[in-house]
Amino acid sequence: MMSSAYSILVVDDESELATLFKTFLDKEGYTVFSFTDPSLALEYFKQAPKKYSLVITDLRMPSLSGLQLAKKIREVNTEVKIFLMTAFETKDLENQVDYKEARIDKLIQKPIRFSDLRYLINKALNV
Repeated sequence: MMSSAYSILVVDDESELATLFKTFLDKEGYTVFSFTDPSLALEYFKQAPKKYSLVITDLRMPSLSGLQLAKKIREVNTEVKIFLMTAFETKDLENQVDYKEARIDKLIQKPIRFSDLRYLINKALNV
């Protein structure tokens, strides 16, 4: 399996969820870095912006929203895939300027089944 060549950054302010995603993706063979603090995740990302293939971030977080984080990540890496997760209604989100500027690859409605997440990641990374 080629997936270990891919590094994924997971950002969710709920530590149980961040851990759950990390555990699942580790088992899938990915190299995973999970953060509960989006500002810290951004600093970490900036240290090696080409290292990551995918960023999975929650939308609503304190200090920095998932969209703000995605926009800042785009400033340093235009190639990385970004999945934005939310447990909330998303119908107007895709029309927002921030959303367009962040060039989100996939909007994910939480909760998501891991089988669906696996499919979306493999598709995004061409695994």
